[in-house]
Amino acid sequence: MKNNLITKWILGAFAVFAIVTGTTSCEKIEIEGSYSPAVYFENAQSSVNTQSGAFDILVKLSKPAPKNLTVKFTFSGTAIENEHYTVASKEITVEAGKSEAVIPVTLLNDNIWDSELTLKATIAPGTDYAVDPKMNPEQTILLTKEIVLPILSFAVQPQNEHTNPFLAEKLTFILNFDTPLAYDSEAALNIEGDLTIGADFLINGGNTNKIILAKGQLSHTFEVQIKQKDAAGVSKNLKFTLDRGTSKYFAVSSEKGSFTVRVTDPEIGFAPVMKTAALLSGSGFQIEQAVKASDGTWSGKVAVNAGPNFAAKNYLMSYKNMSFNTIFGCQSNSPGGDVLRLADMLLFATTDTVMADYGVGKTTRFFSPSDSLLRFVAQDENTMKGTVTARPQKFSGKILLKADWETGTNGNKQWHLDSKATNGIIANSTYPVIANIVIELVKLEGTYDFTQTVPEIVFDAWFKSSSPYFMRIQPALLDIKKEGELYKVSYRFTPK
Repeated sequence: MKNNLITKWILGAFAVFAIVTGTTSCEKIEIEGSYSPAVYFENAQSSVNTQSGAFDILVKLSKPAPKNLTVKFTFSGTAIENEHYTVASKEITVEAGKSEAVIPVTLLNDNIWDSELTLKATIAPGTDYAVDPKMNPEQTILLTKEIVLPILSFAVQPQNEHTNPFLAEKLTFILNFDTPLAYDSEAALNIEGDLTIGADFLINGGNTNKIILAKGQLSHTFEVQIKQKDAAGVSKNLKFTLDRGTSKYFAVSSEKGSFTVRVTDPEIGFAPVMKTAALLSGSGFQIEQAVKASDGTWSGKVAVNAGPNFAAKNYLMSYKNMSFNTIFGCQSNSPGGDVLRLADMLLFATTDTVMADYGVGKTTRFFSPSDSLLRFVAQDENTMKGTVTARPQKFSGKILLKADWETGTNGNKQWHLDSKATNGIIANSTYPVIANIVIELVKLEGTYDFTQTVPEIVFDAWFKSSSPYFMRIQPALLDIKKEGELYKVSYRFTPK
């Protein structure tokens, strides 16, 4: 029994010794063994000014590397690799015995147009090192920059902020940068108002509101073409506002980033020149007409009947414009009269055996196209002053034998009978003629000013014709100028 107790005591002591010995051996391995070092960043956050061009990210080990150690990384954030920064490699080697290394980062400062970008570096897991989430496994770097963007603004405006759609003007706008543009960019013109691109106006001849801006550019010009609209009384706004869209390379001026054009065709009142009742109880009012003489005065005053055209506003309607008052150089004082004085361009000698279409009184022959010959356009929104124009058009007359005119009594002459039957409209006549005459009004340009003591309408008209009788005999006193194939005649209208 005693021997058994001794044996048990010896075995127990041996077991305790073994446990103690084993425990002591394990602690020694932990202290002196080859466990993997932990890898971490020195800082969890940092800030770098991009103008420095480069910086280093410091990586540390919890103990010196037992051998050359390759550590891998990933990068993320709002900064874009190869646009805002570059790294030579996404892994570094920590030499044996070293406990830190750096990741060199190159900053592409010239490409950076954001004041704040972020770059996040993250240690990727590896077999030869440990990543401890409590020891800065990530570092976020704030890339800062003081951004000074070129400012885009409207520099030179059209000479006038008004335009009339009847004139179909081209408006030229100039944009300026205060410093040269660093990169090719695109701007947009935001359009507000009552007009539609394509239908009412064009930008640079097209329907796009985009403007291409080139690198290094300091100014840019674009055109707005207003499409012609003959609509008196229209009054609309057209506002352009610069928009950089997604471009990062310029900013828009808050003060000069928009421009508004008034597109207006105000109605014009003709009361200043409509003062005396029409001739022979005709319609409208009398206006006195004269043609410029060779001495610079206004010669050969006659009265014509005219009035506003209520169907086609801003047109001056002339009533029963007589055709060609040419026989014997006679000037008619009948209702209407010849607004363009075509009689002065188509004269016949008393020895001619032919004459132009002619009538008097109620048998007057007239040109229906010229019933609304003159179109008035206000100066800006001032209806008392502006320009006068007319669309190009043709006037027709007929050549007949003078003997036909001289046959019969005055009221029963063949030509008069035909004129009465056709209501004085040349186009409806079937009377036999020798030839037709066509006089073409090529253009008409002038002004009106109803603010003067004597209100007046003054304009020049340019004509041409293939007829051998056209301008064959010119009145000696009239200042009719030949310009190439065109003949220029100057007119003045004043109230009677």
